[in-house]
Amino acid sequence: MKVKLVFHDWIDPVTGSIYQTQKGIELSMGDFHSGTTFDGEIIVDPFQEEELKRAIKAGNNPVFYLIRGEPNGL
Repeated sequence: MKVKLVFHDWIDPVTGSIYQTQKGIELSMGDFHSGTTFDGEIIVDPFQEEELKRAIKAGNNPVFYLIRGEPNGL
């Protein structure tokens, strides 16, 4: 399923958002700042795709975290 990934925030897993900190400001000077949009694709089965489409059509926006998929990095 083709999707748009919209960058939302820089998060520390312990303290939460770091967006308004010095570290967050530095990270946001690059391509990853609030609102930046990327093309992406997720692999879902037909039932999951239908569930997502229904929810989105009803005005709901799912939000996902991006985490490492490989032990040695992304």
